[in-house]
Amino acid sequence: MGNSFGDRPGTGQDEPEASHQAGKALYEERMKLLPGLWMPPAPPWEELPESTRARWQRTAEQAQGEA
Repeated sequence: MGNSFGDRPGTGQDEPEASHQAGKALYEERMKLLPGLWMPPAPPWEELPESTRARWQRTAEQAQGEA
């Protein structure tokens, strides 16, 4: 069971490659918008904690489901 942030156990390295790539692509797309919003740069995907990567993967999955 995940925590209040929607993290799921077993996400990240154990997730299918498509889910991992979709989460990474969404994160990097949004990361490029930060300078235009006068926000500090976001850390690279590889430096994110496992729980944060899991949230991005879940968000990408939900966005694909709505499309």
